[in-house]
Amino acid sequence: MTGLPGGLATDALRDDLRRWTGRPALTVDAVDCAPLPHRISAPTTRALTRVRVTASDGTGTQELRLVAKELQAARHGLPPEMPDDVRAHLDAVIPWRLEADVLTSGVDALMPPGLRTPDVVALHEQDGDRITLWMADADPVGTPWTPADTVRAATGLGRLAARRIGTTTAPIPGGDFLTGYRDEQLGAWAVPWLLDDATWAHPLFRLPEVAVLREEVCGLARRVADVHARLAPLPLLPAHGDPTPMNLLRPRSRPGEFVLIDWGMTGPAPAGFDLLPLLFGRAESGTGPADEVPALLEAAVPAYAEGLAAEGVELPVGELAAGVLTAALLRYPCTTMPLSLMTEPVTDGAMARARERAAFVRMVLDLEHTA
Repeated sequence: MTGLPGGLATDALRDDLRRWTGRPALTVDAVDCAPLPHRISAPTTRALTRVRVTASDGTGTQELRLVAKELQAARHGLPPEMPDDVRAHLDAVIPWRLEADVLTSGVDALMPPGLRTPDVVALHEQDGDRITLWMADADPVGTPWTPADTVRAATGLGRLAARRIGTTTAPIPGGDFLTGYRDEQLGAWAVPWLLDDATWAHPLFRLPEVAVLREEVCGLARRVADVHARLAPLPLLPAHGDPTPMNLLRPRSRPGEFVLIDWGMTGPAPAGFDLLPLLFGRAESGTGPADEVPALLEAAVPAYAEGLAAEGVELPVGELAAGVLTAALLRYPCTTMPLSLMTEPVTDGAMARARERAAFVRMVLDLEHTA
């Protein structure tokens, strides 16, 4: 029984399990570790491991299922070819331990009915700015995500945002997510690249499905500041930051409930921001069709407003809907264009991904025209 996530000793895991289960005589008989099937894109996540523990005491044998998430400072997970100054900047501005701090801050007591955080079993600090977060495995069902799931999640996220008003988290560069996004992802990267003629000479950008977007996308890139300014009337509310359907687990043992995971992007954002990953997340990742988004918006925006109202925060549905569409324009089209694919070989797979991204961008741009 060696090689536990984060270099944890079996005796330390046993002590954690004793505290968590309330069984002081518990012994660890066997441990099985396997990588959790999940595409890791954040530089602050080193590994995700599903851990199955066979344990026993005088009352019998029990199987305990855990997930270990190894968090690290961003510098450990950034590409080695990245310039040192860029690496140092990102390492300084990305709050790598935010998820662990939030989950151990008492946020679980603020969760509304039907929504909960993962059960934290233990938190282990390691040298070199690394942490391993041990959580109970939610054992989620694998059945398809439905529009009804989206509406229930939207209501819960609205209630949660209202309940978290007044709580504090680690500061975000720029003060809130979308301001930081405007300055970092857009201003320092996507906008300059999109306005460079050399970008559109790349084979992926010469694909008809991509090239046809040039005028609209570049027009949007030039007015990013104006689009962002349109969000000023909306209140800033605490947001989870990334509640995609993949991060809203539906536990097998508790139908009708969501376990909200991946809190590494939590922070203040314009009201309704959490609807973006909820509604657009499947299409953005290629796990759902882009044409599902308009109907989801129509159902989920009122549900989110109802969630806010249930906790005493009144916001007109029309203002909320306009804000969500504005935030989507800021968040998606420019950075979803196949800029990151330009460093890869131009293969059939890369061209297929570029076309898929172009279809997603087309859908988001069309939402502005139909609003």
